[in-house]
Amino acid sequence: MISILAPLESPNSPVRRFDPRWKLLAFAIALVITACLQTLPAALIALAVAGILATLARLPFHAYLERLGIVLPALILFTIFLPFVVPDSDPISVGPLHLSTPGLRLALLFILKALAIFTLALTLAASSPMPATLQAAASIYVPGRLIHIAMLTYRYLFLFAAELGRIRLALRVRGYRNRPTVHCYRTIGNVAGTLLVRSSERGERVAQAMRCRGFSGKFRSLTEFRTRVVDVLGFIAIVAAFVALPIWELLSQPI
Repeated sequence: MISILAPLESPNSPVRRFDPRWKLLAFAIALVITACLQTLPAALIALAVAGILATLARLPFHAYLERLGIVLPALILFTIFLPFVVPDSDPISVGPLHLSTPGLRLALLFILKALAIFTLALTLAASSPMPATLQAAASIYVPGRLIHIAMLTYRYLFLFAAELGRIRLALRVRGYRNRPTVHCYRTIGNVAGTLLVRSSERGERVAQAMRCRGFSGKFRSLTEFRTRVVDVLGFIAIVAAFVALPIWELLSQPI
């Protein structure tokens, strides 16, 4: 679990050298536009552009597949029932099953958009360290509370995973094995409760330590950014590529 949560670091690349402020703005616009797409060709092009950006960022392919293996079961869970529940006047018959054409289209559209968003988010995370991304968010006037929530959530995911690993190790040393029994279900419930209690106690201690050190709610960093011409051009190229997709959708609709 910790290896999956470990921060991604892509090698030196044009996307990594991109100013974090312009990169964050460009990717945020791309994510919002991708989520609003309504046609399969536009969603497919968005996924292709996201793949190009991931290639330019030299995103490690094995790490991408490792994290994609976590996302795919959720995608399947959300889309597997759509071909059966969306009404259709002329369904496709496959043996005893009747598949809805609009349902199939909706499921495929959902998967393409989700993969494009996943690829864009992973490319952004891999091409910029988290502190630089948060400082960039502060530079473009994102509310400080949101930045601190994101920073603390990111930090304590690793502590949560490490604590869970210690508890699992302690259980295995005592001979515990996962089985479909009442005892195992009770043990899993106890582990979940223990994690919640320990997380709450750690959160209280961290809050007290932050107040003792004069925390005022303002995000502070020594990172300095400088805008170059290539940053502006890269921002324009990414935004133009994604803004063109909904415009193309509108122009392609029959009048």
